[in-house]
Amino acid sequence: MNPILVLGAGPAGLSAASELASLGAPTILVERESFLGGNPIRWHYSLLAPDLKPAEEVIGALVKKVQADARIERHLSTTLEKAEVGAKGYRVTLKTADTSEIRDVSAVVLATGFDHFDSRRKYEYGYGRFPDVIDFKEFELMLHENKVVRPSDGRVPQRIAWILCVGSRDVQVGNPWCCRLGCAVSIKQAVEVRQKHPEVDAYVYYMDIRTYGLWEDLYWKSMQEYGVKFIRGRIGAVTPAEGGGRLLATGEDTILSRPTEVPFDMIVLASGMEPSAGTKQVAALFGVPVGPEGFLTPQLTDLNPVDSGLPGLFLAGAATGPKAIPDAVTEGMGAALRAFQYARS
Repeated sequence: MNPILVLGAGPAGLSAASELASLGAPTILVERESFLGGNPIRWHYSLLAPDLKPAEEVIGALVKKVQADARIERHLSTTLEKAEVGAKGYRVTLKTADTSEIRDVSAVVLATGFDHFDSRRKYEYGYGRFPDVIDFKEFELMLHENKVVRPSDGRVPQRIAWILCVGSRDVQVGNPWCCRLGCAVSIKQAVEVRQKHPEVDAYVYYMDIRTYGLWEDLYWKSMQEYGVKFIRGRIGAVTPAEGGGRLLATGEDTILSRPTEVPFDMIVLASGMEPSAGTKQVAALFGVPVGPEGFLTPQLTDLNPVDSGLPGLFLAGAATGPKAIPDAVTEGMGAALRAFQYARS
């Protein structure tokens, strides 16, 4: 049996590669970055919602498992340059900065993940112009390093605001979908801040709180045990406050139906999920259908999210839409099993 190719080494790809190896299938794992682990490692995620476990415990265990398995052939800093349908499976060309290699594979798992929305596209929030307006993936690094300080002066902020749905549920930027994780991650960050710095006031501006399933418990704990304050409304603009040194968040409190204008020391933008560059590339190379959002579309979205409907091609994780890490890991296992069944048939 020719090896099975897994594209992407985030949670879904690592899970797929590990599962394939456990089934005895020779596996090629290809990752365009120079490391394994995907966005959680790239952006130094701190704790994972809802259980507040260190990300390194969860993702690190998968990374170590894949690194230690001799049945997994790992190619880092590598991209897929070409893919052609073979007699059974595909003939693919793998490219690094210096080399190009042609391989025959019996099946392919596409686990190409997502990219965070570029918050510069929401110009009104001042990201990229005001140093104390940061993206929540950058705030994750602060939490990871236990160094929550204002970029402008290195001081611990006394009042922080989180603005949810930046680049999500937003027709103006072309992203009408919910990213599914912005609420939970922002609430988790606010809880972490209150745990480390109880003197810091934490405010969350939201349209709707969407902490689905068991994640709802974190939402209530954040208010009842940690004093996180929630304001239903939309911030229309972020500007420097008079006198300098702070930021003024101006918008509307939609519960009280009145304007709101509050000074903050730091503002964190909960940027949404978009199809990654790798997802767009493989959609074109393999001819995988994509939805209006640009994510890969399974053949049966409701009943079988891992089958593409194309021979020998299987999907996993955030390549098909916004996903939590546990869901991505589970889909990686499912896609691996389907790829193995196809390769053995």
